[in-house]
Amino acid sequence: MKRVHLCSGLLVRDGAVLLVRTRYPEVPEPVWTLPGGRLQTGETVAHAVVREFREETSLSTRADSLAYVSESIDAGRDTHIVNCTFFMSESGRRAEPAARDPAIVDVRFVPVDDAPRLLRADVLRVPVAAALAGEERPHYFWFRAEDVQVPFVWQSS
Repeated sequence: MKRVHLCSGLLVRDGAVLLVRTRYPEVPEPVWTLPGGRLQTGETVAHAVVREFREETSLSTRADSLAYVSESIDAGRDTHIVNCTFFMSESGRRAEPAARDPAIVDVRFVPVDDAPRLLRADVLRVPVAAALAGEERPHYFWFRAEDVQVPFVWQSS
């Protein structure tokens, strides 16, 4: 089974959370997600999310506390994805986000209440909504392909 290790971050500023709209190959419309991505060889999850934030949003950040871990298994596609999401804070002076990665078509702060509507995939919407609502438990979410009503792009047909 192919294993994919991801990291992402929740940066909240003035009641709004930072989202990126990303273009994926073979997906007609860009998709709203949290800033983040795949770990590189020899990289910790906390270092990867800081790197990904800079690459995708131009912001200097630091990983504070773990917001949640999500895991999805799609036996039909022989893929096991583990994602660690951190609460992030800005390092240095406050700056406006700007896309640096060519796959990112938009980067912006959206009101916290609007984020679940934009994050359509179950594997994003469910844990992000819980984390932004301040729910103490659970910090771990798991998804099986057969239980997901709105899949993420690489899980769709």
